[in-house]
Amino acid sequence: MASEPMVRLECEGVSVFLLLVLAALQHTVKAKVKMLDMAPDAVDDDFLECRDKMLKVVTDSLLQEELDSEKVFKDLWSRYNGTCRNNIIGGTSLHMDALQAYGNSRVKFRTNFNSLVYSNGTNITTYRDFRFKSLHFLLSDSLKLLNPTNTCRIVYYGTDEKYKAVLGKEVRFGMFLNPTTSKDNAIEDVHSNDGSLFIINSCSVVDVEQKLCNCEELQCLLSPAEVFTVQKVEKVSEYKEITLNHSGFLSNHHCSFFQRNAADVQSTVSRTLTLLALMACVWSY
Repeated sequence: MASEPMVRLECEGVSVFLLLVLAALQHTVKAKVKMLDMAPDAVDDDFLECRDKMLKVVTDSLLQEELDSEKVFKDLWSRYNGTCRNNIIGGTSLHMDALQAYGNSRVKFRTNFNSLVYSNGTNITTYRDFRFKSLHFLLSDSLKLLNPTNTCRIVYYGTDEKYKAVLGKEVRFGMFLNPTTSKDNAIEDVHSNDGSLFIINSCSVVDVEQKLCNCEELQCLLSPAEVFTVQKVEKVSEYKEITLNHSGFLSNHHCSFFQRNAADVQSTVSRTLTLLALMACVWSY
């Protein structure tokens, strides 16, 4: 008889534990739903007013500094550096090296890179912490050089992630999306019932597979700065189909690498005022 309360307590404890597990699972499922928005924190610099200046910085020192500080990036770059001699009009060998390396990089690297592209553009400070400024610049510049007239085309992107989109709203992916020209191939990438298939009319997209000497991991590349209007959202078979139409480009940052944040400016002003005060004291004597 004395064991009954203990058994009841143990059962109640198990029940509470199961409830907590179920709640955590429900939270996890809900957390997987991604809302398509304007990706306000994305690294989206267009470098329009400093393209040549930024290219010089990347060529002279920045790329090597970032390679030295990121072993995975350095190993990837070393593997594909100089392996393709195809020419990008207006570009350098580094542009081709960047496309060749990124086009053959594994999912883990691209996921990590794009996660930082999506989140490190909040302000100058977060941009400074962005570890792939050189790769971001070279990829962005390559897309513009390879599609200078912003020629539009329909591409498809499939994912097992569940997206939510509001009809008529403007949105950005805020990362270097890798769609395909084949709808069937994109559908194959939708691995779950909650997955999403995007039908995208893009004017930044480039079929990099045709430009590279070899490209094993992706076919096309799309700019983080491209803006789309949500044209249609519907449930098709076992996944959600979202149709996006190009509506423009948006860069919230302009030449961020050469800008200083408020703290730096304040520090410079303070030092200048201190120096002037000291000079005034010297002159007074």
